[in-house]
Amino acid sequence: MEGTKPQLIFENLWQKSETHVHQKIEQLWKKNFPSLSEEQISKRLQQVIFAVQTTEGEVVGVSTCFRAYVQQLKNYLYAFRFFIAPAYRIPGLMEVLLVKTRDFMEEISQTDEPADKRCIGLITLVENARIMKQRKEAIFPASKMVYIGNSPKGYQIRVYYFKKAMI
Repeated sequence: MEGTKPQLIFENLWQKSETHVHQKIEQLWKKNFPSLSEEQISKRLQQVIFAVQTTEGEVVGVSTCFRAYVQQLKNYLYAFRFFIAPAYRIPGLMEVLLVKTRDFMEEISQTDEPADKRCIGLITLVENARIMKQRKEAIFPASKMVYIGNSPKGYQIRVYYFKKAMI
């Protein structure tokens, strides 16, 4: 992959039953997160939004979301996670995956749940030490995710409010 820009495909798997891509995502997680239990993997597979694949069909990235009530914000938000395989951490890929996921979740939030229980945005923990060290912007330019503090473990907490969000 050195020196070449791979062609990548983003496949939306939201609420799709298990496919061959889900099996590849499971393999990706087992390889990179050996401490995840089968139960954790099974639960996360139900939360998959996008899979990032090479033209050869190798899954190299994935985003997941689940509804969470955030007491501090007194609202429901989609808790957002993503992972990109180390060999594919190319400039801009993180932002593209995040923005695609953000925009899709914003679109479905308009019809998801009764109005008083709809998610008003995304929330995530930035756990990557390199990103926390290098990315000091209060608002990430591409994703518009806003820094709102740190978790007890010192991870950045970032939020993006959907355009029609009401608090």
